[in-house]
Amino acid sequence: MHTKHTLLLLLLVLFGVAVYSFAGAPGLNDIQAHRQALALFIESHYAFSVGVFFMLCVIFINSPLPLAAVMKILSGYFFGFYAGAAYNVGATLLACLIGFWLSRHAFRSRFEQLFYARLEAVEHEIERNGFYYFLGLRIVMVVPYFLINILAGLSRLSFKDYLLSTLFGVLPASLIYANGGEQLEQIRSTAELFDWHTVIALLLMATASLFPAWWQRRKRRSG
Repeated sequence: MHTKHTLLLLLLVLFGVAVYSFAGAPGLNDIQAHRQALALFIESHYAFSVGVFFMLCVIFINSPLPLAAVMKILSGYFFGFYAGAAYNVGATLLACLIGFWLSRHAFRSRFEQLFYARLEAVEHEIERNGFYYFLGLRIVMVVPYFLINILAGLSRLSFKDYLLSTLFGVLPASLIYANGGEQLEQIRSTAELFDWHTVIALLLMATASLFPAWWQRRKRRSG
């Protein structure tokens, strides 16, 4: 059974890499060039388009392919800021929950062999303060989401803490990407969405989210 799961995972990764390598990923310029045709299709097949958006987000967020950010920008571009932000949050949350389930149940034995050694030293700390650590990781966006999903699934973090840390952690980026989508005509890459003001704000939010965990550790050591 584990062998079948491993082979399935390997095939999915290889398929994604092959498509990305040979077909190439559409850039923001490509999307802008075909905006009218895409907008007409989305208007005529709105529910289907939203479903495709959710499906692609689930795939890209749970893979190493660097396409999730582009998808989230396009949500604001085609659906508008408010709907785009809501779809970003919903799709990202769904993708992270699926990634968490795959790590904790479907591929747990394989992922443990690959990643658990890195997690073992901080296992007890995550059990106590995992909500704050994973919240900070989501906000600052330094660690890819698919790795966070895997590590959270392997840890002792409760499902409730994972759900809440993910929900609150993805909100800032989801709003930034949706807002960037509305301004897509003025930007050339995703990097332009994160000027130094935005980066500092995200770092401050991530630092604030880690403060309760730091305070609890300080109290235990002083006690």
